Amino acid sequence: MIATALAGLAGAALGAGAGQALVARADRRAALRTAPDIGAPREPAGPAGTLLGLARRIGPGAGRRLPGPRDAAARLDAAGLSPRVTAADLGAVRGAALLVGAAFAIVLLPVLGVGALLLAVAVPALLVLLPDLLVGRRIRARGTAMLVELPDVIDLLRIALRSGRSVPETLARVGAHHPGAVGAELRRAAAEMRIGVPTDRALVALGRRCPAEGAPELVALLLRTHRHGGPAAGGLSSLAEDLRARRARAAIDRAARAAPKVQLVVALLLVPAAMLLIAAGLLQMRA
Repeated sequence: MIATALAGLAGAALGAGAGQALVARADRRAALRTAPDIGAPREPAGPAGTLLGLARRIGPGAGRRLPGPRDAAARLDAAGLSPRVTAADLGAVRGAALLVGAAFAIVLLPVLGVGALLLAVAVPALLVLLPDLLVGRRIRARGTAMLVELPDVIDLLRIALRSGRSVPETLARVGAHHPGAVGAELRRAAAEMRIGVPTDRALVALGRRCPAEGAPELVALLLRTHRHGGPAAGGLSSLAEDLRARRARAAIDRAARAAPKVQLVVALLLVPAAMLLIAAGLLQMRA
């Protein structure tokens, strides 16, 4: 059983390394700063590109037969991986992970015997689920980072719109002067508008790529301003204040969740260590 557990952990680590390498490099050049970049999606560079290329070769057949999430394209948008990684690519990675896990279990069958049958089921299932889990983790991380940036970005958008600029000009100007994930997505939306993508469509796509709280409300305000030309300063100001309040509540919640963990560490580590020190001192005094 120990050998079976070690083999399972090795297979899981292999799949985790492959999936993590695929997702980790997707941060490079996340913003499509110019118009030609939108028409020619970049491939992931380095090991991520190599792994994706292998998955495209060995995994599409199995990936098409596996059930996948219907919203895979939307999840890739929210994770910031599109258009470099498509829903078909995600299916290919899932299929390649299934084949790798099954092959790993078959190779270990002569060594582990009956235990390999458990691996033949558990390891492929784990590796198939791993890409979606990594994408979900990336979405949550992007949402948290964007929630920190959004209030300041909204204030800049409000100032730019109040000065009389149009929505495309506002997105281009604020995106050019604001670093971070939200600024990169604003630059991408402005670049799409420059090459002829309708503003409504570009704004809806912007909302899909921003998984943070408050992003749907921001997109709705920008759409209303673009379509009807109404003043958006009041709505944007209220939204920025609300997001700052949400950010403060999230920080308080994280601190509240951290307190029991600290207490657990103190109870399990520091108190026994102190007791051992006291016991060692008493033994030394008796000696």
